[in-house]
Amino acid sequence: MTQTRSRRAAVAALGLALVAAALAPATTAVATAATRGGTSTCQAGGPVEVPVSFSATFAETVAQGANVPVSDAAVTLVVPAAAVDALRDSGGTSVDASAAVELSVAQQAGTQELTVTGLSTSEIPLPADGELRITLPGRVPPIAAGAGPVTVSLTSLAPRLVVRGETLNADLACTADPAANGELARVAVTAAEVPVVPEVAAAVAEAPLLTAKFLVDGTSHIAKMGSDLVLEQGTFDAGLFTGDVPNTIRIEGDLNLPKSSSYFVAFRFMPVTSDVELPQEGKATGTADISGGLFTPTIDMTIRVNLVVSNVKQDGVPIAVGPGCRTVAPLVIPMKGQTSLLPGSKSTMESTFDIPAFSGCGVSEDLDPLLTGLISGPGNKMTTTLTAQGVG
Repeated sequence: MTQTRSRRAAVAALGLALVAAALAPATTAVATAATRGGTSTCQAGGPVEVPVSFSATFAETVAQGANVPVSDAAVTLVVPAAAVDALRDSGGTSVDASAAVELSVAQQAGTQELTVTGLSTSEIPLPADGELRITLPGRVPPIAAGAGPVTVSLTSLAPRLVVRGETLNADLACTADPAANGELARVAVTAAEVPVVPEVAAAVAEAPLLTAKFLVDGTSHIAKMGSDLVLEQGTFDAGLFTGDVPNTIRIEGDLNLPKSSSYFVAFRFMPVTSDVELPQEGKATGTADISGGLFTPTIDMTIRVNLVVSNVKQDGVPIAVGPGCRTVAPLVIPMKGQTSLLPGSKSTMESTFDIPAFSGCGVSEDLDPLLTGLISGPGNKMTTTLTAQGVG
């Protein structure tokens, strides 16, 4: 009895520790301002060099699983006094300013491209004399910290200036300076602190440690038909539980796919359309190896779905298959490969599966042999792409 309670406590403590690692707030030792800039050439009565820079403040340290704290993102442009005079002489009274800024975020799990939002303002009055300094505040999208350091680089900084007046509306055709591109910040990633957890009830250990959410896109190649079925985008919610051996977790998941439309050519000349549904049969189950990192697990999972066919038409003519036309047993689809839990990251896996015989097809006649002969058989391929939406 004592050993059982100790094992339950250890399992619960591990679960809460992993939850803390995924949801812990960032721990910031120092916030450091970073700036990269160059010179843009704009047309203001002739070529004019306009200094432009992007700056932001990054935390130097963040806990794994938290978002990297980023603040004070902005683009600064300085229009020289001579250019301001030229714009004013041409009839300009104000300028609209904006900038397109692209960032690259590199981590052990891969590289993510981000677009800084905001960075736009309008109707800035031209000063009576002197230079015009413009600051465009922006916002960097969330950066989830996985294992290893997070390196943020500037990959594109493209300013835009439009001069306006009563009868004037002219784009100054500013260029981007590739010399501005390069590393902005490198953020160290630390393990989240694990609180001391007292013994808890066994029921707590049965709750998932984390829930990972994905968007699901898939294409299935039906071997007998020689055609592809492109699935409508669905979702997959995976509950992650304590594994039976070290460095593994157990997976139980729910797959939800909307109805998809198919187009096949039967017997090489007969166009056939139908609606296809793939309702899940029980939970998706499997394991994941997390020895390479909790946020980059290698999964070995099986999904079981029934294949339901409806609204079948041959050359536009309805075929009455009825409401219960489906395979006699679920399709068993194995999914193996490395995935990533970092939001926005994509993981693609290839699977091979069999399609069982059909049953319940036909209203006025038995169409089971027809559907089985056309579709059922081995060697079908599934290409699945999972797009991580986050963990909770």
